[in-house]
Amino acid sequence: MGNLKFVLDLPPSINQTYAVSNRTGKSKFYKRRIVQNWEYTAGYQIKHQWKGKRITFLGKVKIEINLFHQRGRDIDASIKVILDLLQHMRIYQNDSQAVSLLVTKSKDLKNPRCEIIIEELPQSPCLPAGRP
Repeated sequence: MGNLKFVLDLPPSINQTYAVSNRTGKSKFYKRRIVQNWEYTAGYQIKHQWKGKRITFLGKVKIEINLFHQRGRDIDASIKVILDLLQHMRIYQNDSQAVSLLVTKSKDLKNPRCEIIIEELPQSPCLPAGRP
């Protein structure tokens, strides 16, 4: 078991994340450029903070996200983008591994950011198949 902590730039809110295109006559969701830029920057920040301690959690994880923003925003405005980034960076295999998620928000006018702590949880003892 282990844990990781990252400090990233504050992600865009969900309202800036996705848009709909009808170019082919069929509606399609896509990520806006502002989110793609944040993912690139945040991915670099994760790589820099890992410093060779690359870990991919295989079991269940607990995730804590602390958002520090300059102005009010909904607490759930950035969660999906953050969880998707952590999966893309192979911190865990799939965000379905998250069994606990704690999100807090605070104001910090001088240093908006996102602090993330991922902790691998101990494996539960399993009974052999076919036994009650």
